[in-house]
Amino acid sequence: MWSPTHINVTVHRARNLLCKGKSGTNDCYATMQFGKDKYHTSIKEKVKDPEWQEECDFVLSEQLSLLKIVVYHRNLLGIDEFLGHLSIPLDQFQLYERPRSRQVLLLAFFAETRITASLLLI
Repeated sequence: MWSPTHINVTVHRARNLLCKGKSGTNDCYATMQFGKDKYHTSIKEKVKDPEWQEECDFVLSEQLSLLKIVVYHRNLLGIDEFLGHLSIPLDQFQLYERPRSRQVLLLAFFAETRITASLLLI
């Protein structure tokens, strides 16, 4: 019986992110992690709602079933600032399901305020 060997993830965009830059914008990038494999999108500079349109492939493993995505604001001096995170369990997808876009929510917690922003994936 055939079974998939890879997953393909496309990060389209993020919306309604908290702005961390001095000019009221962000220099955003997203990291995607599946097990030990990690992918970083390009940095979109001085934007409020970044659009990446970037994809990556991860090798599937029977032990791994969680895709983690974190969005950051790049700081030229110091540590990059957290904007939101997301964990997607792969068991919510059907094995033979046709690829389709899903809008999912990033979760971020800042001083007891819950901020949500949407991140569109395929």
